[in-house]
Amino acid sequence: MSVFSTALHLFGVVVLPTLLLVALGAVVQRAQKLDMTTLARLQIYLFVPTFLFYYLYTSSLSLRDIGGIAAATLTAQAVLAFPLFALLWKWKVSRERFAVLMLSSVVFNAGNFGIPVAVRAFGPAGGAVQALIVMTANLSLWGIGYCLMATLTGRGLGNAVKGYLKLPMVYMVIAAFSLRGLGIKLPEPVLYSLHLLAEGLVPLALVTLGAQLAQQARWPRWRHVVPVLCLKLLILPMVTAGVVVLFGLWPWPGAALILAASAPTAVNTLLLALDQNGDVELAADCVFWTTLFSAITVTLTLTILTALGGKPG
Repeated sequence: MSVFSTALHLFGVVVLPTLLLVALGAVVQRAQKLDMTTLARLQIYLFVPTFLFYYLYTSSLSLRDIGGIAAATLTAQAVLAFPLFALLWKWKVSRERFAVLMLSSVVFNAGNFGIPVAVRAFGPAGGAVQALIVMTANLSLWGIGYCLMATLTGRGLGNAVKGYLKLPMVYMVIAAFSLRGLGIKLPEPVLYSLHLLAEGLVPLALVTLGAQLAQQARWPRWRHVVPVLCLKLLILPMVTAGVVVLFGLWPWPGAALILAASAPTAVNTLLLALDQNGDVELAADCVFWTTLFSAITVTLTLTILTALGGKPG
């Protein structure tokens, strides 16, 4: 099979089903005007925390593997974040745009887009690794993002810390590791209910993403969006590939980390901008256009990973 045929096959099998659900969400939004605040809160306060808890609690990955995945994710983000921070500071970018550009470019989008793509590409093993990437990406985005955006936009660090501590995902992660470490078995009906909620995140996240994109479509400020497209969809996966090799995580779970890095800007960046008075239009533009172009870049990344043997052992 040629490289083009492989790419076309992977697009049809992995990326297209994901985009179809996104398109469905956009169609419903156009017809019925969904309440985006409610959908976002359902994900942040119920579905994402449950997904994290379930996959962390049931994961067969060792603590060493978990630590390696988390460390690699944070390292890849930091390698890109520090020079970008210095450049934005040197260029005296406005406070409202500063945090949006940072978060749009360097934080993994492991939720709305990353979860279904990873599960579709790598099966249950991909979901288990993706849960750890979701944990690390969400805790870093909401933690660093809250502090950075609140400080830059004048809301204050205290407000950021209070907002962060209200997030249930923090406590669900602690609970999952605690129960797992103590060897406590949850009753089967409880575990099954958690399983149903965890599985529900993928369709809800994609439909929500489509609905959000439908109401945010506009001709963007390309001079801000193009650098984000290059950093998020091209540079971050390359940086992550280097970190994966350095940490000895290739081919697995390194392939899942690289694929997660190639996903578009996280919708949570927009939610943070709304909550902390950041540049909401710029955040929406970054989410929308990186999602469109990621159909190409994610397919290419997955094609390269497949050709190089990146898959669960």
